[in-house]
Amino acid sequence: MKTVLAHGVFDLLHSGHVSHLMQCKSFGDFLIVSVVADKFVRKKRKLVCNELERTYMVGALKCVDQVVLCEAEGPDHLLARFRPYIYVRNDEYVLQNKPEYSIAKSLGIRVAFTRTQDPHTTDLLARIRRG
Repeated sequence: MKTVLAHGVFDLLHSGHVSHLMQCKSFGDFLIVSVVADKFVRKKRKLVCNELERTYMVGALKCVDQVVLCEAEGPDHLLARFRPYIYVRNDEYVLQNKPEYSIAKSLGIRVAFTRTQDPHTTDLLARIRRG
């Protein structure tokens, strides 16, 4: 069985997140999603949903097989713990040299990226504010 690990904040769950996670699932058979704990979220804005709400919503998606709360700076320990076949992020992170990419590669884990689908959470919030 090919396990896939995805990682992110997933605040105010929307169709862009769902598209990303469905694409993640297409890389393997079992999708584990790591949701960043509130205290490690580094956003320019305040979170709309707390970690319990975010893990609950992500876990309710049909394409997600397991959700874990990432209570560390990054998913490094989860890569070592789950040893997925592949680690997947959104293509917005392709050019960012995230520490977990080299950790994944050192563990023999492939790194891949999904194609971004609109909207972004900030776009959705702007739409809501405009009323």
